[in-house]
Amino acid sequence: MNNKKKIALLISGLLATACSLSANATEVMKWDGTPLQINLKNEQQRLVRMPDNTMFRVPVELKGKLLVDSAAGVLYIQSNETLKNVPVEAKLATTGEIIKFTVNSSPTAKGTDDEIRVVMPWENDNASKVAVQSSMPVGVLPDEQTSNATFSDGGAAAAVVPNEAVSPNELIRYAAMRNFMPSRLWKNNSQIQQLPALKLNLDQLFYGRSTNVFYSRIESAYKAGDMNLYVITLRNRMPFPVDVRFDDIAIDFSYASVPEPYYALGAKSSQNNFSYLYLITKHDIKTLIKNVDPSVG
Repeated sequence: MNNKKKIALLISGLLATACSLSANATEVMKWDGTPLQINLKNEQQRLVRMPDNTMFRVPVELKGKLLVDSAAGVLYIQSNETLKNVPVEAKLATTGEIIKFTVNSSPTAKGTDDEIRVVMPWENDNASKVAVQSSMPVGVLPDEQTSNATFSDGGAAAAVVPNEAVSPNELIRYAAMRNFMPSRLWKNNSQIQQLPALKLNLDQLFYGRSTNVFYSRIESAYKAGDMNLYVITLRNRMPFPVDVRFDDIAIDFSYASVPEPYYALGAKSSQNNFSYLYLITKHDIKTLIKNVDPSVG
């Protein structure tokens, strides 16, 4: 599939999401030594995003009843029959720490569409906020009060004259409209400036579990106040699905977001191995990349 078709799929997916104004949430669970409860609906897969690559062994007595696949720090869990308070364990690859779960499954379970993100005790509250905010589709982020802006229908693009400083959500929404919407739907904002899209080697943009996982390229860039927004295309290099892990971004950033349907990228050869990363920084990205990759000129 060529790039235009892939971008068309992205557009149609985001437009459908925007029209329905609905998105699955992320249920954040903090590991404190108490078994974490996972509720499943029979024969329905649920995603559990772990803080590290994970080794998960299904007990012999659950073979054929509980199916678990693991890839790039994500557990894909499915139960084929009703389970009640079944204890299971997952082992983090780096530290060897054991995280305990209690699994329940029934044919009528509710709230099982939401993915789960497990965070460690030392992760600050911002990590949980980023996990929730970044799972939302770009363009349907938490709404800003539009009473603080005036709109005009004149011209090819409607003018927006804000009375307050641009927020991260507004800046990302502004860029997303230019990525996915026809120009007649764009809103202009005098506080947002488009910057040249630098051609940089982004091989060191990710580290840790995400090292060499993505092909990354800056598609466009914007500036509002002290915020620099970089729209970065990501392609999966791996022969298996991977998710975008914000804690594996090597440079300093203030805010990150990925469109909800494309938070997890398909395998290298699949049709959905493509996504956008919206990354807000306080400093120029070339300077930030040089801090982690001195070879960047």
